[in-house]
Amino acid sequence: MKIAIVIPALDEALAIREVVTDALALGHAIYVVDDGSRDGTAAAIADLGITVVRHERNLGKGQSLKDGFAAALADGATAVVTLDGDGQHAAADVPRLVAAHVRSPAALVLCARTLRNGPRPALRHFANAFADFWVSWACGVRVLDSQCGQRLYPRALIESVALPARAASISTSLSKVKPPLAGVPIVARYHAGRRPSHFRPVIDILKITRMVAWKLARRGMFLGGLVRSRARGPVLIDS
Repeated sequence: MKIAIVIPALDEALAIREVVTDALALGHAIYVVDDGSRDGTAAAIADLGITVVRHERNLGKGQSLKDGFAAALADGATAVVTLDGDGQHAAADVPRLVAAHVRSPAALVLCARTLRNGPRPALRHFANAFADFWVSWACGVRVLDSQCGQRLYPRALIESVALPARAASISTSLSKVKPPLAGVPIVARYHAGRRPSHFRPVIDILKITRMVAWKLARRGMFLGGLVRSRARGPVLIDS
């Protein structure tokens, strides 16, 4: 088993060094995808001896993940953990994702911020829950936190589907191959003094909902998926 950590980053100079140094302590290969940053993100980690994939212009989180996955798999990774570059996710939770992967090697391991108490803006909580309803419907299984960027992807799953360049489409694209899901509860961290999140609760969730609703409409609304998504959820590990 060879675990890689992929960190997409856009203008994260204030946070990225701490994120990377915390992840390096775990002993896994680190891949940072600098998505056209203009604030010195790459310079902040230039001396850390990790792999940095550089986009000369902003291509979006989805493309950053694709390029990070490609680099990690080319180096022989058997599973990839993703972390956001703003420090919201704790590297200390990565071993728990890996443990879940050992127990369910084929599963997409999702982190669920909704299952543990912690500081979370009310608007983001509502927006994520709204998105979860629609993504769960499309997947036919209850997804606990569809917008959380901390996940573990088995190599076979990455290779089984053509991932889109838009991050919002990744969950619905993965639903086509219907991978088993595992959930690991985490507490998200929100740091004062750092840049605002790139996630726009209202605009981005409306875009996700429109995209998922369109896909459902093309499938005749997939009412069986709605029923199944309310009746069962992913396996919880270390709950």
